[in-house]
Amino acid sequence: MTRWFAARAEDALLLAVTAGGLALFVGPLLLGSAFPQPAVLFSALIAVSTLVVLGVALQTHRLLGFSPIFFLVIAGGFVMGPSFGFASGAMTLLLSAVLTAGLGPWLPYQMLAAGWVGMGAGYLGRVTRRSTSPWAITVLCLYGGAAGFAYGLLLDLWEWPLLVAAGSSPLSWVPGTGLAALLPRFGAFYLATSLAYDSFRAAGNVVLIALLSPAVIRALDRFRRRFLLEWAEPEPVLEAAPAKISADVGTPA
Repeated sequence: MTRWFAARAEDALLLAVTAGGLALFVGPLLLGSAFPQPAVLFSALIAVSTLVVLGVALQTHRLLGFSPIFFLVIAGGFVMGPSFGFASGAMTLLLSAVLTAGLGPWLPYQMLAAGWVGMGAGYLGRVTRRSTSPWAITVLCLYGGAAGFAYGLLLDLWEWPLLVAAGSSPLSWVPGTGLAALLPRFGAFYLATSLAYDSFRAAGNVVLIALLSPAVIRALDRFRRRFLLEWAEPEPVLEAAPAKISADVGTPA
């Protein structure tokens, strides 16, 4: 029993820090001015740090495929645009791999897939004009669910020929086989290896977007508008030149 509690001590600490960080993150967003103002800045710093640690930790522990990293990538891309979304997705996976010793041949594919998830959210934000209306949040939830499955499918495409020896089973890739024969094999491979994990990822995306995205999107949009610059050239102002009377002109009588 003592050994069991010792093995779960790290997970208990992670959950406690996670709960505190989420409370500090959601509190100012939902309560607004009712939240103690002197603690807002400190809470924001602690919350951001905690969410980064949480995202990296859950990226390692993988709660059955679910990770809050994708919510942050989708929300950021939705507000900031496709370029920011792609960079956010790719760099988040790169930072996660560096901090968790997850470097490997799979990393470039993970970066590309996560970047595409953020980029798609950016285009969706342009179409909906970054709205937080119920229909826009519903569309974003559907996108988050679809992105959860699409991310898994994209990663399966690269690992499928390497994970199972070619031609060794009905699930494996067979060189020289046509697309019509490969699709059932890949479908069986996906159902057997990834569908459950991708379902948890998609469901987690939908839940987080439904609960947190309205407040998070408004906060990120305020941040975007605060640092948005619009360059305009002032129109030249024409001043009337003072009239000069020559000294040779006499004063009229």
